[in-house]
Formats: sequence, structure tokens, C-alpha cells
Amino acid sequence: MATPIATASIVRQAFRFMEVTPPSSVADSSEAASDAKEQYPIALNMCLEQEDFSFARRFATLQLANTPEGERADPDMPFFYPLPDDLLKLRNVTPKGTKWRIDGRYLLADTNGGISIRYTKVIDKEARLPATFQTAVSYQLANLLAPTYVGSRTKRADLVTDGATALRMVIDNDALSASASRWDGQPDQGDWASEATR
Repeated sequence: MATPIATASIVRQAFRFMEVTPPSSVADSSEAASDAKEQYPIALNMCLEQEDFSFARRFATLQLANTPEGERADPDMPFFYPLPDDLLKLRNVTPKGTKWRIDGRYLLADTNGGISIRYTKVIDKEARLPATFQTAVSYQLANLLAPTYVGSRTKRADLVTDGATALRMVIDNDALSASASRWDGQPDQGDWASEATR
């Protein structure tokens, strides 16, 4: 199976950030390619989990299911809702005030029906990711691989700092992709920084 071009580019960039020669291909049999293949999904998911990015945001209405065989219902949250297969991180549950928790691939809740969620989905088409996000993933991958491939503590510290800056750029750019209104339906509370400096 061919490695997607975006994945290969992210891996090559990670090795460049470490100032190490990248593997000739992500699919080759080298130790570097094997390490990159192992850590790449972790780096991607770590970056996605950091923020409610618009390009990975999904909404779903969950369907109530019977209590799975072999499971006992929690008396405080007796209702089982299967979660979407592509859910990476749950961001919000409505209606507001619902008592809930994630248990495996289920959301347990105290509400009988009418549950909707906002979540970050697993990304499987990296080519659709913004270029700034691909760069942030490259830095995260470099940080995960650095203990093996980078001997200098100063260089490893620089990778951490540069990676945080790259991720901050993604967050700032993504903030321009939606209106400034709140997602939770509550009234806007204003900017706390401007309130504090009045």
C-alpha cells in the first residue's frame, strides 16, 4: 500500500527539523522509516487533540442503544449511546447539563434521547490539512523521535519551542475560520484581558 504524499512530506520535514537525513521512503525497511511510521499517527493525533480545529470538527446526534450484553448500567448514567467510529476527542455534549462520561466506545448519560455532540475526528486524508498544521505535525513527530535521533539537549529544547510556536500559528489561523460567537449557546462574556486592564 502506497504511503500518502502528505504523510511522506510530514515525515521528511520532521527529519529536516532534527537535522537528520530522512529515510528514502516511509515504506522502506530502515529503522528511521519504521520509527517514523510508528510515531506518525501519535504525532498527528496529539496535534488534533490540542484544539477544536474547524477542519477536524464534526457534529453528530447519537442514537440510544440497549445496554450492551455483559454490561451493567450505571444507575446515575443508565443510557448507552454508541460513539462515532471516527471520534478522536469529545468537545461538547448537549443538552447542556447532561451528566455523561465516555466508557470505551460508548457515551453513558443520564438523558434518555436527544443527545448531540461536537467532536474532533480522526484524520485519514492528510492532504486536506492546512499547510500550517502539517508543519506542526512535523514538529511533533520530530519531538517524539528526537530522543533517538538528536543528541543535543539544546536542539531538542529548540524543537519543543519551535513546535509550540507552529501549533500556536495553526490555532491563530484557524480562529479566523468561524464567527466569534460562543459554541455553547451562552452569552458572550467579553475578552477577559481587556476587562482586566480597564
